[in-house]
Amino acid sequence: MRYVSLERTRDGIFHDPSAYLEQLPSLADSLPEGARRFAMEPGHYDFVGQRCVKSLKPARLTSGETGGSRWLELYLQHNCWKHEEDLTIRYRGVRSLTIEPADREWDVAQLLDVMLDEVLPHEQGCRHEIACLAGRMIVTSEDLTATWAYADCREREANR
Repeated sequence: MRYVSLERTRDGIFHDPSAYLEQLPSLADSLPEGARRFAMEPGHYDFVGQRCVKSLKPARLTSGETGGSRWLELYLQHNCWKHEEDLTIRYRGVRSLTIEPADREWDVAQLLDVMLDEVLPHEQGCRHEIACLAGRMIVTSEDLTATWAYADCREREANR
């Protein structure tokens, strides 16, 4: 990541989005509309907030093509102790996808919990990097749309 700081320490992982948050107002006008709205959403980097991406769990990644344009959809599942909603990010006009380590290619659940993310302008739209406990995912696309949807923890726990 260019601005967001993630560092493994002997006590765990140090997270600091402050350099990114300082840059975001000057980057915002260069982001496509959906990416700008998602990156600047209040609470996106509020670690105790309901809509902070930290601790969401990548669950699945699907892809397709519409009208000659490639799309990806990333479904991130909530943690009952922190979130009340799941997050789906749909990328349109996908130019590239990188998942590291490479052996995790389409099984994004193996990336484990999201640590933080960073959305940056790119000459082809935007670049979204998501750092997780066991790897990272980088998508370059024309734009993205982030949708939060209520998830009932009681119902999920009852179905286990």
